[in-house]
Amino acid sequence: MQYLTGAVLAAFALVGHINALAQPDNESRNEQIIQIENVLVIGKRDDVLLVPGSGTLFDQEQLDREDHIDLHQILSAAPGVYVREEDGFGLRPNIGIRGATTDRSQKLTIMEDGVLIGPAPYSAPAAYYVPNTARIDAIEVLKGPATVKYGPQTVGGAINFVTRKVPEATLGEIDLGLGSHGYRKAQGAVAFPIGEIDVLLDAMTYGSDGFKELESSDNTGFIRNDLNAKVSWLSNDERQAITMKVGYADEDANETYLGLTNADFVVDPDTRYPASALDNFISKHHQFHLNYGVQFDPSFQLNVKAYRNLFQRAWTKFDGFPSGTPPQRVLTLPNFYLNQYQVMSGAANSSGTPFDLIDVTNNDRKFVSEGLQISGNYDHGLLGVSQQFSFGVRAHRDTAKRRHKPRSYLMTNGILKFDGVLLPPKTFNRGHSEALSVYLANEFYFDRLTLNAGVRLEDIDGEVLNRNTGVTTYNDQKEVMPSISLLFPVSNNLNLIAGVHQGFSPSGPGATGIDPESSTNYEFGGRYNNQNTYAELFGFYSDYSNLLGRCRVSDFGCDPGQVFSGGEVTINGLEVFGEQTFEISQSSTLKIGLTYTYTQSEFQSSFLSTFSQFGAVKQGDELPYLPEHIAKISAGLSLPNWDFSVSVKYQSEMREEPGQGPIDGGIFAEDYIVTDLNISWFATESLTVYASVKNALDERAIISHRPFGARPNAPLSTFIRAKYSFL
Repeated sequence: MQYLTGAVLAAFALVGHINALAQPDNESRNEQIIQIENVLVIGKRDDVLLVPGSGTLFDQEQLDREDHIDLHQILSAAPGVYVREEDGFGLRPNIGIRGATTDRSQKLTIMEDGVLIGPAPYSAPAAYYVPNTARIDAIEVLKGPATVKYGPQTVGGAINFVTRKVPEATLGEIDLGLGSHGYRKAQGAVAFPIGEIDVLLDAMTYGSDGFKELESSDNTGFIRNDLNAKVSWLSNDERQAITMKVGYADEDANETYLGLTNADFVVDPDTRYPASALDNFISKHHQFHLNYGVQFDPSFQLNVKAYRNLFQRAWTKFDGFPSGTPPQRVLTLPNFYLNQYQVMSGAANSSGTPFDLIDVTNNDRKFVSEGLQISGNYDHGLLGVSQQFSFGVRAHRDTAKRRHKPRSYLMTNGILKFDGVLLPPKTFNRGHSEALSVYLANEFYFDRLTLNAGVRLEDIDGEVLNRNTGVTTYNDQKEVMPSISLLFPVSNNLNLIAGVHQGFSPSGPGATGIDPESSTNYEFGGRYNNQNTYAELFGFYSDYSNLLGRCRVSDFGCDPGQVFSGGEVTINGLEVFGEQTFEISQSSTLKIGLTYTYTQSEFQSSFLSTFSQFGAVKQGDELPYLPEHIAKISAGLSLPNWDFSVSVKYQSEMREEPGQGPIDGGIFAEDYIVTDLNISWFATESLTVYASVKNALDERAIISHRPFGARPNAPLSTFIRAKYSFL
């Protein structure tokens, strides 16, 4: 961290002595801090209209009203976003944008307040950590050419979690909730000034006993804790701002990769096999973010961010059989692998051979992510054309250490018993990446046209040390990604937008002989907005010259982190979003909303891959985990002291392996409809009571067969919550 500390001090010294030319305006101190610090991707909800590309903003009002702790459910209202559920709570999200793989959200750039927040964004981009949404003030989703500013992952898009700004006045808040399956949440925040410094402290704990059931009646739920401190300072002339954020989060979850056979799912989708009884995920996350912003004059502002994130996780879980038989095959063909299926489900005892022992592996990993980034905006004019030049430079490094320690267990009368044999680590390695990222962009404001041209450079050096063999592999990746977009106002209410950009996803450290993922992405559409109507329609087309798949521990026939090429692939689709507000009276409104995404995909060549998610691919096959249709319809009634809302989400069946023709000819996830109900009662200015029913019709479906076997969505659940604020 020495080079980071020195760079931060140098940057502060450079800007600290410069006299500002700007005069304070009428904005509040908090709004000025946000503006100078540049932590937002989009900004306010109305600012979506001016984005030269497609994007979605979920503000605090929306997040509060629906009170989702599951990020999957929040993002289902954003067009062009795909989610693959896994545990029913969204503990380990699988999110994709515009066809980029949903697998652990690894093809997205995920940020908190504009800072990379994944455990190791370059060395191990799988998102085993994302911020708890209950403490987030807004969530921004950005797609298209504008993502050139927010790499390294630019094939799909970016998600930015915006934390609560520090109030300038003293504030206290308590938020308590209870619900089905032993759900409970306690959250609180206090804010107060100390001289010229404003302080915000917040804490939360929430968890559940789980809706799945073991024969032993052991807990299958989780508990999460989150502590954060945020302090900010704004100079008297409102031209300089400093914010420091320190956070800690942990989790203890009895969660598993193991699902069910299709036949057992029909009998009881919430059953868990005894082979998963020891499964447990424990993690700790520490973060330190320092932000300095300065407004030199009305036309030029500069921002400096330094960050360091530490993440540790140990996931002890069922990992198959010492014989190497993939559990996916056992669950797909239980009659063919009858002995192993019976041992796994507790119907038979182990004989002691490698074929019917249970492999329980502790996947122990440690991650470090740190860096320094500087960005700025400069408003200027050239040849009579108003322009804004923006730039960004980021020096980043991250490390991922893996040590996967297996143990063999005997299944005896439905109980796992350690066989006492010590085994060597399956995976024992260290991946490290150092990256320099630069983006340059210039926005031209013509009479009725805004043109944005940009370019991004990623220069990445990576290495992987295999501690089992002592072999170190190296690679370096350099990629230049141009982008251009146009925004044309047809009228005061209608904007047309078009753009193209080069997408990029690093192949990972030490991946020799494999080119990075690369795509050319196009979008065209428009937005319409008047007093009571908002609508947007976008078409997109992504032409991949080299699609990549990355091996995870749940894949068989490959090493975790190993990268495979899927060759040329095309993905295209249509995104629709609309809201219509009806004024029933001066104090009552009815709002109707629609979100819809249509997607098609196609491999452009035939090949045979040892990567289980590719396998034997034929030209024309569709990609797995891309549903053709996703739709969400919502209606909300607002009265003086009450809000009522209902939403219905539909997702069509989707492939879980490449193929073409009827989907039910292979492994697939079922189509399903989920209905949610929400009520808010504004009892006083300080007290609000919320009640919600999730999956009100108790629709159950196989949402995925990954990682191991059929997995259900969450059942009907009810929640009640009270939020009290005081000065």
